[in-house]
Amino acid sequence: MRSEWNSLFPRGVEALVITEGQRERLKRPIGVLLRGSPEETRERLRSLLAQRPHLVVAVGDVVSAEVNAAKPPRVVFVTDDKSRREQVSRVDLDVEEEIECSNEAGTVSRESFVAVERAIARAGKVRVVVTGEEDLLALVAIYLAPIGALVLYGQPSEGVVIVEVGEEHKSLVKLILVEAVPLRAPSA
Repeated sequence: MRSEWNSLFPRGVEALVITEGQRERLKRPIGVLLRGSPEETRERLRSLLAQRPHLVVAVGDVVSAEVNAAKPPRVVFVTDDKSRREQVSRVDLDVEEEIECSNEAGTVSRESFVAVERAIARAGKVRVVVTGEEDLLALVAIYLAPIGALVLYGQPSEGVVIVEVGEEHKSLVKLILVEAVPLRAPSA
């Protein structure tokens, strides 16, 4: 069965490049911004997650570590072993499975859609390990997550963004992805 998102990737397209205009748009949070450092937001985040039996998707190493501490029953972590583009030690997360994918900076790859879709389809705790950069994969998580799921991602130097996925979020993300520049695989 072909996933609906495949229409974003016509034959030969391996990634979508986010334009400068889209980057400017993405500087504004898609959801609610919980301002502060991880230490300042930790208790509010744990309290919010304690009330959520549904799927949680955490994008980013710092956000994933904070979500992991709250021990949600069904969670997808998307990490790249970096924080602010600097290499960091792999965050120790309580997961049952790891799925690997590649995603270059400034892009959203077809491979990342496959990995995040597989992770969301699982019933437990899954980590998507990204070679490259995971920053834009919050878009993939919002696009693929069911209505009512929580997607959390870091907003650099500001805090954590919390998206309770709704149709309006999915529509916004689809518009961003449709407007991205297709990157074709090199011809063999």
